[in-house]
Amino acid sequence: MRWPVRMRELDPLVEETIVAACTMAVFGCIVTLVYWLVTGHSPWPGFALGEVAGFGFGTAMLALTAPKRRR
Repeated sequence: MRWPVRMRELDPLVEETIVAACTMAVFGCIVTLVYWLVTGHSPWPGFALGEVAGFGFGTAMLALTAPKRRR
């Protein structure tokens, strides 16, 4: 992924972690919204906090298993 203006090059692992975190945040929002729509119960605090913990681990796994790129 290339940005139009880049002040400095980031380490590929940092870039992959940012992409993984954004992906997991969007996926978490979708899962929470679907849960709320299907059950009619508010997902806060139990479901939402458990989801944050689980998706934190998922973000780390996505970042670490991403293909490595050379600088």
